[in-house]
Amino acid sequence: MKMFKKLLSLLLKRQDVTQMYPDKVPKPILPKRTRGFISVNTYKCVLCDVCSNVCPSQSIKIDKNNLAIKVNYARCMSCGYCVNACPESAILFSKEFEGASRQEDNFIYPFNIINVDNIKKDVL
Repeated sequence: MKMFKKLLSLLLKRQDVTQMYPDKVPKPILPKRTRGFISVNTYKCVLCDVCSNVCPSQSIKIDKNNLAIKVNYARCMSCGYCVNACPESAILFSKEFEGASRQEDNFIYPFNIINVDNIKKDVL
């Protein structure tokens, strides 16, 4: 019984080990090969539809009417198929990994194509 009381008192006096993030802890230093959210270079993209065809989770949609790529980060599993398949190297992984939200609409992000001259006429 004495041993139990001693153990209990040690456990109750113990300091917290939980770190408060992101308030008190600095952002971590990420390795080079970290896979954060995918990002689209809107100057290089030609809306070729290769990325949406290879995406196993169907998280990339090409909107040719509005000249945009819509990425659903809630569905993306960071497999990298789109990054490897892009013939223009317009898709890459960013270092951003914090994206918590309670609303599903916050996970769908449109990348509007800026350099329309790169887009082939047969694509549109």
